Amino acid sequence: MSGTIAGPPAFPQDTFSDPYSDFQTETTRLDLRAGSVVRAGDGAADLLFDLDGDVTFERFSEAGRRYGLVLGGRLQTETGHRGFGGLTGDCAPGLADCEGVQGPVSGLRTYGAPDADSVRGELDTAYLFGETGWGEWRIGRTSGAARQDAVGGPQAFRLSRAEGGRVNTGGLWGARTENFSSGEDAKILFRSIALGQEVSVGTLRASVSWTPSVRQCGLDHCAREYGPAGLISPVFDDVIELGVHYAVRRGDHAWEMSGGYSTGADATGRAGFTGLKSFDFGLSWKNGAWSAGARTLVSDNGLSGDAGYQAWSASAGYEAGPWLWTLEYAGFSDNAVHVDGESWQIGGSRLIGERWVAGFGLQSQTRDAPQGTPTGRRQDEADALTGFFELGWQF
Repeated sequence: MSGTIAGPPAFPQDTFSDPYSDFQTETTRLDLRAGSVVRAGDGAADLLFDLDGDVTFERFSEAGRRYGLVLGGRLQTETGHRGFGGLTGDCAPGLADCEGVQGPVSGLRTYGAPDADSVRGELDTAYLFGETGWGEWRIGRTSGAARQDAVGGPQAFRLSRAEGGRVNTGGLWGARTENFSSGEDAKILFRSIALGQEVSVGTLRASVSWTPSVRQCGLDHCAREYGPAGLISPVFDDVIELGVHYAVRRGDHAWEMSGGYSTGADATGRAGFTGLKSFDFGLSWKNGAWSAGARTLVSDNGLSGDAGYQAWSASAGYEAGPWLWTLEYAGFSDNAVHVDGESWQIGGSRLIGERWVAGFGLQSQTRDAPQGTPTGRRQDEADALTGFFELGWQF
């Protein structure tokens, strides 16, 4: 939902007879999305909060094309991490095969202290856009091409998820299949219109983007060469992303597929740090009240050798009136920091009026992380069972 302040409408009249044919409609649109999670489980009960919003200033040309400016930011209350990932395990650099790196894709690290900031904010969106007959151009801080039309399984909650949640509800996250190779750093992006017809051959849409430098440390993705406790991480320049989306309908069955690819050059010059390569693929299906889907992401982490990151997820959902019930699963493996994990989530949410969503669920997680010992490295497993209630609002 959005709040809109609009000027007078443009009338589709003949150019030769309409004295106002050069009039352009102007709109200012505010979009706000807020959510909170009350959780209780193996850890102490507490409250998590997330708010993000965008302001869109746009005009419509005589030909009906949109162009304008989007500004947005995000505010969050949560402790223990900056960006996705955070501290897990305890294995100092140089002990056995523990390296002094932080996973650039997962954001996980196995040394140092947790990030202590309890309230974090970021102005993460600022781009100009314009439509052409073939698609839309963007210049500025926005998501990369690989994330523009990514699809996957159904999710009942906006904040709490088995993979890629906006907050760490269960405390042991690590699986994320969205491709954040360029974060929200400034870029040039083109996203095409959907070509084809959904009920016959299907529709195909493609996106491409170029990001000169990836250095922003935001709430979803933190790109920093020098991290806590002297840890280092690859950072990248000249990140190029490609994304494709295909949709087709056969009778009552609706199918969608998406794929993404990204590559970037190492900006540090350090030994063992190579250019980044990441691939992702997603599939979704819907038939009436039933839906299902899956996603996967594979990345080399920008590191040489067997130090890559893989994540996978699948979910199924059922809509019963205003309720959406889902069963979600996700797993991951980050060889750069020797961490693996799995997450299960079951729950349901429902619409309340036009602006509210409320629901409850149960999340079960396990994570296998390294621990340093006098004789070397061992793997210790942690598990958590968390019940939660989530409330969301949008304007």
